[in-house]
Amino acid sequence: MEQKLLLILMICGINCVTGLNAFMESSKNFYFVNESKTFAEAQQYCRENYVDLVTLEDWTDMEELLALETLMSTESAWIGLRKAGQEQWRWADPELYKDGEAEYRNWGPREPTNTGDEYCSVMDSVGDFRDTDCVTSRTFICYEADLYGQTYSKYILVNQLKPWREAQRYCRQYHTELVSVRNEEENRQIQQLIPAGDVTYMGLFKDAFVWSDNSMSSFRNWESSQPDGSGDCVVHSRQSRLWDDQECSDARPFFCYDRTVVRQILRMKVESDQNVNDPNIKATILEEIKQKLIYQGLSVHAYLQWKQQANGDVFQRE
Repeated sequence: MEQKLLLILMICGINCVTGLNAFMESSKNFYFVNESKTFAEAQQYCRENYVDLVTLEDWTDMEELLALETLMSTESAWIGLRKAGQEQWRWADPELYKDGEAEYRNWGPREPTNTGDEYCSVMDSVGDFRDTDCVTSRTFICYEADLYGQTYSKYILVNQLKPWREAQRYCRQYHTELVSVRNEEENRQIQQLIPAGDVTYMGLFKDAFVWSDNSMSSFRNWESSQPDGSGDCVVHSRQSRLWDDQECSDARPFFCYDRTVVRQILRMKVESDQNVNDPNIKATILEEIKQKLIYQGLSVHAYLQWKQQANGDVFQRE
């Protein structure tokens, strides 16, 4: 979807005007390539001809991929997910955190046990975290982000029983995401929602898989018994419409993606008693603008650039 932006930045003092080039990814397009290649070969092909092997960020992306299934002549095809390194615990909404906040944990005694298929987590009624399997149906807690995506506006305990992935899908559809916990105060607020003796799903999960394009997407669509260690690369199955891990050296068709880039020039008016053409001040203003626009829905992949005047300056006094 094309993003249309209007911004007036007020700092203080003397009026200056300028233009800002905004290069925005307006849409992501998926492609099925009906050529059998290993994961590495498929990755290289996608990077040379598109952007990369496909990354899926949500159920909207998943539905677009499913629409390409009619082109598949084989049972499965590569997507851009692969195993890299050791399993790590991570939060479902990585863009929510500032430095250090994503490492907050409040594990209970002898937790996490890291046994069997315990790749998901729950919070109990005293606020402790526990690792658990992802397929047991439980209640769960969603959160609503504020307008800028920086803070929670409210937490919602959902008294429906769902597996972890279905709980995540519900939260993304009706709220923002399964709840993440950034500090002790948020942990206390969430704990108060949980009835005595109960446990409920939250947004902490464990895996060792990363996306080929280094996206931070936490979206996963595993079959119930997957990943089972059969391999380090991930395929989408046409029959089950779910994912499983396979040997990266197997030859399969694959999905690529690219993005449509739209350039938009934004006209801005700045009031300042400083020299706004100073390189350091320009860089600071540009970063502040980008952060504000990201909070309003601009893609983190967008690129902003000042539009220079004929004399080399960015800002011109009115």
